[in-house]
Amino acid sequence: METQPVPLHLSAPKQFEPNIDKIKHKLLQNGVFPTPKILRNISKKEFQKHKRKLAKIESQNPNPPLTDSQQQALAEEEHFQTLKREYKHFTRAITANKDSQLIGNPWERIERLKFRELASGSKEFVGDNLKRENLRELKHMFEEDLNWVLDNDIQVDDDHGSLGGENREWDPAKRWRNEAEAIRVLVDRLSEREVTVKNWKFVRIMKQSGLQFTEGQLLKIVEGLGRKGSWRPAMSVVEWIYGRKDQRNLKSRFVYTKLLAILGKARRPQEARDIFNLMLEDCNIYPDMAAYRSAAVTLGQAGLLKELLNLIELMRQKPSKRIKNMRSRNWDPVLEPDLVVYNAILNACVPSHQWKGVFWVFKQLRKNSLKPNGATYGLAMEVNTESDVYGYVMFQALFSLNLEPR
Repeated sequence: METQPVPLHLSAPKQFEPNIDKIKHKLLQNGVFPTPKILRNISKKEFQKHKRKLAKIESQNPNPPLTDSQQQALAEEEHFQTLKREYKHFTRAITANKDSQLIGNPWERIERLKFRELASGSKEFVGDNLKRENLRELKHMFEEDLNWVLDNDIQVDDDHGSLGGENREWDPAKRWRNEAEAIRVLVDRLSEREVTVKNWKFVRIMKQSGLQFTEGQLLKIVEGLGRKGSWRPAMSVVEWIYGRKDQRNLKSRFVYTKLLAILGKARRPQEARDIFNLMLEDCNIYPDMAAYRSAAVTLGQAGLLKELLNLIELMRQKPSKRIKNMRSRNWDPVLEPDLVVYNAILNACVPSHQWKGVFWVFKQLRKNSLKPNGATYGLAMEVNTESDVYGYVMFQALFSLNLEPR
């Protein structure tokens, strides 16, 4: 077979450019200062003079030499004709030798060719002539090299069938009967694998669900993952959804509050604190009383008393000017802690044996005209039992206070 000629890559012809330095030197010799306007006009005249000179040379020469672009076109045409001749020689050699056969296309993988060769062997796979070694070989191919064939297959327990009739076109976004079923399957798949945003399977599972990920759908997804104890996938879902460009300005405070409740149920105070700080930096999801309650209960269960006191200070502080200017003029997120927050403080005093915190909590309840409930007295008694200080005398002092709201 002949060697293929290398195609020529010729550079484009260089365009004429007047010598600016020479023009400046000539003007200075004649006592003229070279201003930009004068240089531009003289350069234009030099270019026109060069064009007239080329036209005169072409008119005098009846057979002008080929330009660089024309030479490149001729070289490409010669290269094409050479390839055409070689292809004809190759096809003639293949058709003359009938024993040799070519299988498949150059762009197909070798695994597909092997699979097609095994599947198309009618002489070996008909009736009693079925060979077990070929079946074993096919099995090994599916286990090792052909996993991508079944990579996107999903089995769903459905009374009506997940694929419908034979003539029905399969659409990944319409594989489920309704929205509730799509959410259920998504929650099951995420909870089984415990995948996060960094895993490529997580993005594929989210896109295969076919959901629009509205606020209501996100609440159901996060709640379903919380019931299964999968707090990490719940955080990944919220992070991935609100990390997209089309969802960055559509963040929901209710979704983040639900996520705080799930983290509190899973006893993850550090993650809950990160989510709460994220809410403080965004005016669209700035914490309300429900978010403060969820964060307080989570910190109280972990015994983080100092963080709880800082949380109360945040409730009473005004947001930064940057966040306040992004909302309406009458927006005032300043809040006062309620009985749930104070009960969380009592809960945090139990592991740290801070019996003095009980007096402070009851004074704050009296100051804010809040009536203690059974949980308040029970937590105060537990703090007293764990701290083992003053015993019954301490509770006599508590009940002697006027705790009823005035």
